[in-house]
Amino acid sequence: MALFQRYNNENVLTRAIIAGLLDVLNNHIKYNQIWGNDPIEEFETISVPWFYNQSGDERFMQDFYTHYAECLAPRPVDGNFDMIPRGIITYTGSDINAQRITSRYVQGRYVKEVDGKLEGFVSYLYSIPLNIRFDCELWADTQLTALKIEQEIREVLYKTVTYYVYYKGMRVGCTAGFPENIALEKKIQYAFESENKIKLTFQIEVESYQPVFDPTTEMHAGNNVKKFTYRLYGKDEKSDGDIHNVEAKQLIGGKAISPTSGSTIPKGNPMWIEWSFTREGGIMRNVDLYWLYTGSNEVHQIAMVEPNHEYFIWNIPSDFTAFKEPNIIWEESSNLSVSRYPILKIIPDLNTGQITSSSFKAFSEGYFLTPYDDASISIILEMKDDNGVVTYTPDGAIYANIKYNKLDTANPVTVVDPSIVFPGTIDHKNIDIHVANSVNNNVFGIIANLTII
Repeated sequence: MALFQRYNNENVLTRAIIAGLLDVLNNHIKYNQIWGNDPIEEFETISVPWFYNQSGDERFMQDFYTHYAECLAPRPVDGNFDMIPRGIITYTGSDINAQRITSRYVQGRYVKEVDGKLEGFVSYLYSIPLNIRFDCELWADTQLTALKIEQEIREVLYKTVTYYVYYKGMRVGCTAGFPENIALEKKIQYAFESENKIKLTFQIEVESYQPVFDPTTEMHAGNNVKKFTYRLYGKDEKSDGDIHNVEAKQLIGGKAISPTSGSTIPKGNPMWIEWSFTREGGIMRNVDLYWLYTGSNEVHQIAMVEPNHEYFIWNIPSDFTAFKEPNIIWEESSNLSVSRYPILKIIPDLNTGQITSSSFKAFSEGYFLTPYDDASISIILEMKDDNGVVTYTPDGAIYANIKYNKLDTANPVTVVDPSIVFPGTIDHKNIDIHVANSVNNNVFGIIANLTII
């Protein structure tokens, strides 16, 4: 199958099975030949070429396959020049094996070309089991060569060898071997032709199946069931309840603090979302959580079908925005060092980019090794602009405040230099958060106008 092209020989199952069988025979039927007295220098592995019978006339076969090379077309030669050894397979028919027919209610996956692109689809599949038969003939020059090839044929084909072909965008398995319904005929037969050539004849039976797809059930493979919920009561028996008092909290300094409407929240940290709901029969089993751009109706999934425990912890992804947060460098000394780094987030002014003492939010206290109960440690900010150019804040411009070996979360940082400005773009998102009943998303509560940076 080729994009933007169609060929007359595409999507012919038997042709694909024949090509696959020829590939197996051409790549697996080999024997070793020693041409002289040196078993190393004069040792050769010979692959037996196999062809498909394009005509039922033996004379035509001998004249047509006069050359065997890199997929080259036959070229005229003078005289009778036959390749030895060589094998030919002939398709003799196929049967439907009704005993192997399975249920039609099984989904199969396949690939189709849509507008120049390959896309996956699924639909109900009816597999028609087939037994496909081939007669095989092989010519050899000597008895010893025939015995070697016979040995290789048994090793490859008894009992079976499996290969795969593609048909209508689906990978179809094929199993080739000696047919089981022939007991005595499993022995390879010999015949001595004219000019002292030796011919081996045997049969190969291939088990495969022809996939038939139901076009009425076809759907894109990317479609999936996003959620599955149910009501404990009939829709008209009880209402779907109500969600209210929705609020978001952050753990700052070990305390749960609710950001007010319009607050700026740093990404990469957990957010505690709480709500209440009307307990009419306890029917609200699960909730869905979404975020939306403020003023937009396009929802983005946070979580689906979560148990209604009246809270949810949302770990805001670190790639939620493109903002490149400054890296904090702690200037340690022999008298003051960091044992456990605190979690300290920096939120510059969204309009001016200025970094002040209020730009720092401490999410954990860390631990510092210092002989003093009240101390400070100098920190330097490593900042990148949109082009990746790095700048640093001056020494002594910013200090972290330490009390009793921990970061003072009430006043974590003192910025001495008021001229510090973040050099890059401060990417942020203004969002609303919806908490909705899983069985009816029209029942929801809102946290409005949050800014995440």
